[in-house]
Amino acid sequence: MEIINFIQQFSHPILDLIMRIITEFGDVYFYLGVGLLFYWVIDKKFAFKLMTVFLFSMTINGIIKSQTNKKRPYQEGAKAILQETDGSSMPSGHSQGIVTFSLIFEKEYKEYRWLKYLLIPLVILVPFSRLYLGQHYLDDVLVGIVLGVLFGYLGFFLLELGDSDKEHIRALYFIPVLLILIPLINDNQIYLAGGAYFGLSIGYFLEKKYINYDIKDTLLVNVLKLIIGGVVAFLLKDGLEKLLKPFIKNVNILDAVRYMFVTLWASFGAMALFKVLFKKKIKSEEIVLKEEKI
Repeated sequence: MEIINFIQQFSHPILDLIMRIITEFGDVYFYLGVGLLFYWVIDKKFAFKLMTVFLFSMTINGIIKSQTNKKRPYQEGAKAILQETDGSSMPSGHSQGIVTFSLIFEKEYKEYRWLKYLLIPLVILVPFSRLYLGQHYLDDVLVGIVLGVLFGYLGFFLLELGDSDKEHIRALYFIPVLLILIPLINDNQIYLAGGAYFGLSIGYFLEKKYINYDIKDTLLVNVLKLIIGGVVAFLLKDGLEKLLKPFIKNVNILDAVRYMFVTLWASFGAMALFKVLFKKKIKSEEIVLKEEKI
């Protein structure tokens, strides 16, 4: 608590705002946005690995949180600069998530040296923001960082073990484990991460086998994909809650179903729709270009 009190003595409205913005880089919406951008527009295979390993890491985080049940600093006298957060303080999910995320990016795109100048500040500032905002103690953050490194490397290693083109099959191996852990632990974060993992891994498997959509498109088409896909994803996330709430009374199950459909849409439904909407137009343009060359 002494460290939190020392940091918070420098609290200022402008610095509070900056820290609130920085901590959002460790939030699920940031990861979802980056994941969808890469999945639909830049590198589908990498995006699948990124999101799968991230969800694997967050599932482990949720399991540990459910067992530690540690109070957060703002619950023990520290200033709550940010809106109060549910769940255990140990370990820090934001810290673990940003480290896992950054490790996978650095491993996949290590030839881009400038990327380190973006990732290193995030790995430092996101955990620090959790201390400043009174959400975590120093040991929560340090344990989160260590777990992020450990499960980031482990998850990536398991996906690439053996044939590097079998990631869609290997990701399915974790589903039986989740089916055992989810009801056993009965924690909301595990339901969220588990539901998202189900939809993502099953959707990617089906898409790779039956759709195999080539994401390389024109700038206009890519923008349209992000708009259409993103709108539907957020409508599913919020709309399903209102639609299914009268039928599914258990909040944990409801959240698991919601996030499962969001990632199933992102990995399979959106790709099938994009192939129908855009590929014929692309092909016709290619024919015209070939004829002009002739």
